[in-house]
Amino acid sequence: MTNHQLNLPNFEKAEDLLNDLFERVKSQESELAGGETQELKRGASAVYRLKETSITFGHPRSRLIPLTAKGFEAKGMDLNYEVRQLMKQFDFYSMVVSIDLRPQPSVLISKLKCLLDFGPQGKEEPIVHRIIPDSKWQAILKTGVNFNLGLDANLDVGVEVDGSELIKIANYPDYDTSKVYVRAKNEFKTFIVLDGLNYRFGKFNISAHGENNSWCDWQLEEPEIQDKSTIEFNIIFKVPKGWEFIDLIGHAWIEPKIDWLNGELTHIISSLPGYLKNLFGSKDKAANSFAVGIKEEWISQREKQIILPKL
Repeated sequence: MTNHQLNLPNFEKAEDLLNDLFERVKSQESELAGGETQELKRGASAVYRLKETSITFGHPRSRLIPLTAKGFEAKGMDLNYEVRQLMKQFDFYSMVVSIDLRPQPSVLISKLKCLLDFGPQGKEEPIVHRIIPDSKWQAILKTGVNFNLGLDANLDVGVEVDGSELIKIANYPDYDTSKVYVRAKNEFKTFIVLDGLNYRFGKFNISAHGENNSWCDWQLEEPEIQDKSTIEFNIIFKVPKGWEFIDLIGHAWIEPKIDWLNGELTHIISSLPGYLKNLFGSKDKAANSFAVGIKEEWISQREKQIILPKL
């Protein structure tokens, strides 16, 4: 269906592997303790907490709005000629996809990943126009500042920050090459603000792909996520004029930090069966094999297609 950049895990297989790892570790630690206690020891407790980490999607239609020339004009903005011509061929929408992530205490996350596939596929299909956040925002994300987002007359995304934060961004080494449109709040009047979209996950690396395709994906490396967190991704997409429905398949998952898991299991790894022990020989393979995630489908076959709001 897609040609996306991410290595999509098999969630059912990963769940089975984690369950198997949990039982093996619990058994080994029980033997080391003389088999006299039912309390989970260090290794089994770590695997159990990873198993119990949960991820859920919010419903994409909860923040799905049409983008029209009249809507921009009502905000005092005139779309440029190119965008106006595109709007004669396509209907544009802004959609927020939220991910509710609940890592258990002490679980260390290496990567958070999200993949979205739009449909139906064919000669005419939904096309991703902009993805938010984008890889080019790396310099801003690394500063750890809080910011909001908005659209300009080119349907490009700009960043709004407090004046004090703007100084911090301007002094960051990579800012000059980031090509991100950043303005202080009092200079943000030419934008339509995407209300409620902000990023407060600490400093992390991000890669994002998919513009001009029917799919998009994000990878956040070592985000500072603690307890319950809601992560939001925004997609500006277009569909052929008059479409009433779209399909969407979403995958979201976390990969554990293998150095953390390895450290919790170091006293019994040598006693594990080969098919489990060998996974720890490659961090990437182990992280993907022990991923915790979810697949959600809003498609016609399940009678859950996403109804597009009327323009």
